[in-house]
Amino acid sequence: MKKYIYLLAANLLLLGTVSCTDELTQIPLSQGTEENFYATPGDFIQARNAVYSVAFHGTGTYGYANRVLNLSETRSDNLLALTTASRDWEGINSFYTSISANTYVKEAYVSNFNAIYKANQLLEKIAEKGDQIFTNSADKATMVAEARFLRAFCYFDLLRWFGRVPLIEKTMTAEESTKIGRSPVVDIYNLVISDLQSAIADLPASTTDATYVGRVTKYGAKALLGLVYMTRSSPTYGIDGAMLGLNEWDKAYQQLNDVKTSGLYTFGTDYATIFKVEGITNKENVLTIPYTQSLTGSVGGNFMVEVGYEPYFASIGINTQQGSLEPRPISTGFLNMFAANDNRKTIGIATSYTVASGTYKGSYTLPVFKKYIDAARYGTGGREDWGVDFMVIRYTDVLMLMAECTLHGGGGTQADVDAIVNQVRTRAGVPANALNITLDQLFDERRKEFFSEGTRWFDLIRSGNAITIMNAWKAAEDTGNKIRTIDKNSLLYPIPLSEILAVPGLYDQNPGYD
Repeated sequence: MKKYIYLLAANLLLLGTVSCTDELTQIPLSQGTEENFYATPGDFIQARNAVYSVAFHGTGTYGYANRVLNLSETRSDNLLALTTASRDWEGINSFYTSISANTYVKEAYVSNFNAIYKANQLLEKIAEKGDQIFTNSADKATMVAEARFLRAFCYFDLLRWFGRVPLIEKTMTAEESTKIGRSPVVDIYNLVISDLQSAIADLPASTTDATYVGRVTKYGAKALLGLVYMTRSSPTYGIDGAMLGLNEWDKAYQQLNDVKTSGLYTFGTDYATIFKVEGITNKENVLTIPYTQSLTGSVGGNFMVEVGYEPYFASIGINTQQGSLEPRPISTGFLNMFAANDNRKTIGIATSYTVASGTYKGSYTLPVFKKYIDAARYGTGGREDWGVDFMVIRYTDVLMLMAECTLHGGGGTQADVDAIVNQVRTRAGVPANALNITLDQLFDERRKEFFSEGTRWFDLIRSGNAITIMNAWKAAEDTGNKIRTIDKNSLLYPIPLSEILAVPGLYDQNPGYD
């Protein structure tokens, strides 16, 4: 389905078919297969690549990029994703309480635990055989660091979607896994922070090797750790979620400032270029997921199709081979936030387009996101063949997260905050008139800067105003009264039904779900 810069074809054959099942059953490879496989440095490299593959690209059609567009962007006030048909994303946007069997919810849970299993297995094999296999101790240390980063990345993702989940730090048999219930959020955070701190110590600061693209560096890990501290610091809303109200804004600021002062990243002066330049030459890339298009088949990414629309694709000469790609219209309130000359809207949103001939011939005015859509990087493999990288964290995000920490008293000054917002506005082509920017204003600016990048739901949570904002959005936009009024229980997703049913009584369901 996809080609990853760091993935060898043998990975999934050797390692990918025997990880945890949908029911979190962690069944290891047979002893013979393990012993035969983990015998050379190349074997360990393939095992490491398999962890990246599942952590970033999932185990099926969807990867991390698709996930945040479906579960964060579509959940938010940026999109009014209602449909006359029955689509999984409608239940996400409308806050249905019956989504425990939803495809997107299940994927987030299963893919993350698959990657955690692979990371645990790799760490165990390095501990068992690493001294004999690796002639260079630095290579061994880097591989351990990458595995620990990826385990932390996946557990943090799980925390933000589900709150409490099972804490599993080693490979387990099916019988063993049936005894592991949902662990306290604070225990999972302890592992996440420990893993990230350990990874930071041994990851390379930077690389000039193009083949390293898609693997994490020290500063990618620091940026994630900063976001971890920020999430822990956010208001709890009175639920058992990832938000703990710990006021660790100073810790977050320190990690993010380390990224800034490293001198390795640059605030791009051209907004459009950020999404068109790939690899190590794009100095906005702090943590990125690469995809490579093919000229012969379906091997690239497909995340931009999630919030796309076939008539728009047809208008730029692309046939996604989807058949019927229903739109997720952009909310009116969001569109109205932009100044007339804001080039973020011009570059990232199509408000009118024309199809000259064919199935979709005609003129259209339904606004859709187009930020990541680039016809020049579309291959021949249909909707899943886009050679477009997805930025998990970009440098602009680091700066604006620092500004958020500053407004919480974590470090820096009000002048720093204003300067960052003015820098962002200048690039957008709008007046740089930021003065005494408040948190609410900063989140509004983030909304215009990072739309269709999967950050909006998380921003709403951190703001402390998610419930108020989303219910006001519903009142203004939902003229057909199809969206549920939300409460605190709507801020977490349900544990997938398959996990609840696998071992009856082992897991409790998150409150508010059927």
